[in-house]
Amino acid sequence: MGIGKLEAEFSAAQDYFARIAGRVADEFGVKFDGHSVFVAWVSSSKIESALISVANASNKACSEAIRHAEDAKGRRQNERIFAKIRDVFGERSVARSADIRGRHAHWEAHNVVVLSNHKKAVFEPMTSHANSVSSKFLMFTDIKAADQGVSLNVVVRNVGILDEKAQIIGDFANILSVDSSDEEYRLFAEAA
Repeated sequence: MGIGKLEAEFSAAQDYFARIAGRVADEFGVKFDGHSVFVAWVSSSKIESALISVANASNKACSEAIRHAEDAKGRRQNERIFAKIRDVFGERSVARSADIRGRHAHWEAHNVVVLSNHKKAVFEPMTSHANSVSSKFLMFTDIKAADQGVSLNVVVRNVGILDEKAQIIGDFANILSVDSSDEEYRLFAEAA
């Protein structure tokens, strides 16, 4: 029906949809009027192709809008975590990101604290989404396998709402909430 905007609204991505849909509609040779993706006129012999183009354009615009909204949400969560660890450990001890060597690869770790003993503590943002959990699991198992004594921590919105699959990360990392106490952050930073 070409109303991917409605689907984007369900994910709070409608602002991104409006910016993306016009470009995507052009790619598929259809139109976007600010609300719907459509074809104004097509011969009856091409109606099926037109319907497929409208559906594909609407779907792509919706998917991109949701991805952009999730990326922005992730950046905001990461900013909250960075501000928290900066307040807890001091600005001179904290980096937004750092290269951490794992057994098989190098990883860009976020919210890295260099402790007084020159060891590092990583505070990575994570959501309960399977992709987020999987990527942190892969990263942390490789870093842990390098046996560098890096304190690995995931920071989530609320530990209490993580399902059992998301809690698997606890085998390799400490799990804490964004709003955990300063003392908890310090305690987990020292735990390698």
